[in-house]
Amino acid sequence: MKKLCFTVLAASAMLFSAQNLTAQEVDPTKEVEETVVQRAQEEFTKIEVQELPAEVQQAVERDFAGATIAEAYVKDHEGTQKFKLKVSTAEGEDKELYADAEGNWIEKEKKEKSEDDWKK
Repeated sequence: MKKLCFTVLAASAMLFSAQNLTAQEVDPTKEVEETVVQRAQEEFTKIEVQELPAEVQQAVERDFAGATIAEAYVKDHEGTQKFKLKVSTAEGEDKELYADAEGNWIEKEKKEKSEDDWKK
């Protein structure tokens, strides 16, 4: 009788664990997104806001009055420095900005051509 109860218990445990294993799904897009984010963050190195060139800080004050720089990052690119800024505006909006060392705003680089370029 003990063997029968043990056998039923063991079979139930195996069935239950097999159902749990099949219920676990992996989302491959999530892994790709995490890799892309990680690579983008690796390109820039976090720095203190006080380490930003005065020209970059003045550009934020000039073009985004009342905004505060929450985080700053730097990247050496082709012999020049590029800065990525996470800024909170006076309206409560969070923005991600890119600037060169002279305080000129630059657009985020596009990695791929748009579909229109391929059709031409």
